[in-house]
Amino acid sequence: MKKRILICALAYLASAHFSGIKACERENSGTEDKIMTGKLDQDTQLTTASGCTFTVEKGWEVSQYDDITTLKEPAGELTVTLVENNEKTAEEAIAAAWKKIQPDFARAIQFNVPGVASDGWDEIVQCAYDTTTQESLLVFAFARRFGSIWYIGLVEGTKAAADRRGAGLGLIASSFKTPGLQEESFAGKKAHELNQAQLKEFMTFVEDARKQCEVPGAAIGIIQNGKIILAQGLGVRELGKDEAVTPETLFMIGSTTKSLTTLMMARLIDEGKFAWDTPVRSLMPEFLLGDEAITKQLCMKHMVSASTGMPRQDAELMFNFDCATPELRIAEMREMKPTTGFGETFQYSNSMVSASGYIAAHAADKSKKLGDAYNSAMQSQVFDPVGMKSTTFDFKEVVKHDHAAPHNCNLKFTYMPMTVSDECWVESIRPAGGAWSNVIDMVKYMLVELNKGVTAEGKRIISEENLLKRRETQIKIADKLSYGLGLMMEDDHGVLSIGHGGNTTGFTTSMFFLPEHNIGLVVLTNVRMANSFTGIVQRKFMELLFDGKNLAQELLKNNVEQTKSIRAKYLEDIVFEPEAAWLKQFVGTYTHPTLGNMVVRECADGFECDARVWKTKLGQKKEHDGTCKLIFTEVPLAGLTLLPQEEDGRMRLILEIGQHKYTFERVN
Repeated sequence: MKKRILICALAYLASAHFSGIKACERENSGTEDKIMTGKLDQDTQLTTASGCTFTVEKGWEVSQYDDITTLKEPAGELTVTLVENNEKTAEEAIAAAWKKIQPDFARAIQFNVPGVASDGWDEIVQCAYDTTTQESLLVFAFARRFGSIWYIGLVEGTKAAADRRGAGLGLIASSFKTPGLQEESFAGKKAHELNQAQLKEFMTFVEDARKQCEVPGAAIGIIQNGKIILAQGLGVRELGKDEAVTPETLFMIGSTTKSLTTLMMARLIDEGKFAWDTPVRSLMPEFLLGDEAITKQLCMKHMVSASTGMPRQDAELMFNFDCATPELRIAEMREMKPTTGFGETFQYSNSMVSASGYIAAHAADKSKKLGDAYNSAMQSQVFDPVGMKSTTFDFKEVVKHDHAAPHNCNLKFTYMPMTVSDECWVESIRPAGGAWSNVIDMVKYMLVELNKGVTAEGKRIISEENLLKRRETQIKIADKLSYGLGLMMEDDHGVLSIGHGGNTTGFTTSMFFLPEHNIGLVVLTNVRMANSFTGIVQRKFMELLFDGKNLAQELLKNNVEQTKSIRAKYLEDIVFEPEAAWLKQFVGTYTHPTLGNMVVRECADGFECDARVWKTKLGQKKEHDGTCKLIFTEVPLAGLTLLPQEEDGRMRLILEIGQHKYTFERVN
């Protein structure tokens, strides 16, 4: 009874944040209990019957009954159920939680991934389940133990809903706190001034982590109190060759370019070319999205805030990119539509940031084509005044100098070098991710950020007001992580960290600085999706600065073990040399109205898919429901699948990426 009273009281106290509140009746041992349900009209902190707190995004529907909390995303396509129990093991706790809400739950476990216990939790586990191709569902559980109690989150929903509501899911999980939980905190501590012994310890760890994480090459740069205290290369520029990475080696920095693009925009605002609140259409009247209402709402700041409801739509970038221009990319946006409300949740869109960079540059110089105007604006507004002498967007210039080769892994998880031209897909959206730089230049950029717009020579190149405007929260990503204008702000255990990462098909970058402690770190790598490596390096850095717990080593060990286990499990369902008779039925030319053509053909050593700007050998992926898909086995797109579907005697191949499905129809 006390629990039911508490639930009703909490629902009443939260009622100011609900719209459409209603009382519901539910049977329990022959009695009827009143519970409160409804949709949140703002981000709201809720409390469970046991006193745990967590935050839910506006628009989600909430219902609480006894010790079960159910949360549904606004479209009703994804549900999170929070359950508590005191089972002995994670497996037993998760199984009991499913049985409580779905007595007939019988999905097979796909992956079971133990995490590293931290921030007061005694044990952390994630579990993913098999689903059928027709369902197109994502089903997983996350469980954390504090003392003898397990706190479990059960997630079921469409893959598209999980993609568009990833931030909402992250907010629920990251904000969940139980009474008595004590997180590690660096708050109130002063960062150590790193000495040579500490730098040596740091770099020894980084080199060990680089090797264990199979990163071919990396470059590290650290600035503290206005001085470059470390700039060092590790490993090789290209696997199979001896040339070592140096501090001057150029790497593609991917989405870290976004921070430089908004710096350029801020300088143009200083010059009066436009304002953060200037309507986009006033600068480029022909700009149009697939939603007229959203187009009219857009101001320049919205384009770089990840808050407009526009989803990531990158498949278009990987086809026919040798013919793509900035003008074409902006024209393609007429077909792009939002999948969440304006200002409702975080959704990352390369297309939006790319367009903002081009439109800003166009406002500065209408006489040039968009790409040329952007290159010119970045050179005059960022690279020259900051002193970034090596940073460029010019691929032809890159190959003339010390540069790293991009690397990616094939389907057997062997890392392979690629050519610089394999990254040319990003040229047409370069404001969102196309810069090449080195640690020397990136450290100079961080110095300007730390000095609030002043260079090492003491020259102010941007107003403090517009520089700092980029650091204002526009939308939350998780409990302690938010997005500004081309920058991410994180409360890292009580310390403000600002920066932006970056990924391309063959590079990974991490850049962040601590403005309250006047220090910054940049990590450049020449391999795709090295985010675990860069995250572990960041943790080690924070440990040295603030005498943190020794978690980095545990994170590294766990990452290596779990990566090996997940890869082995994944490969169980892959056939690298399927029967020729099965593959022959797909031979032909296929077309998609936006992505263009691709050809499936038999070749000397198997079958391949050729999209002209890339091609790959084909294997077979066997799903647990018996469905067989074509799968790409070679770089740069290893792991992508095509679902065969025959209808009216015509073969189709369906490519699903994020929230989008692309149907290629065979034409011969």
